[in-house]
Amino acid sequence: MTYAQVVTQIRRMSRAEKLALMKVLADTLTENSAPKRRRTLKNMYGALHPKTGRLPSNKQIKKDYANFLVEKYK
Repeated sequence: MTYAQVVTQIRRMSRAEKLALMKVLADTLTENSAPKRRRTLKNMYGALHPKTGRLPSNKQIKKDYANFLVEKYK
């Protein structure tokens, strides 16, 4: 069956048949997609943990950002 024949048949389908076809096509696309996000998030756990072991305070973050901007726009 050629592409043109498939398109012609799809245009002749009812709305319900077209929706069913779309669901099947969407399912086949998701089956072949990249690995699930859960696995990626598991691998990323702790990646942003600071090396010093403590998270900086809000004051320290603001101070560091201000220093960064001062250096950037000298």
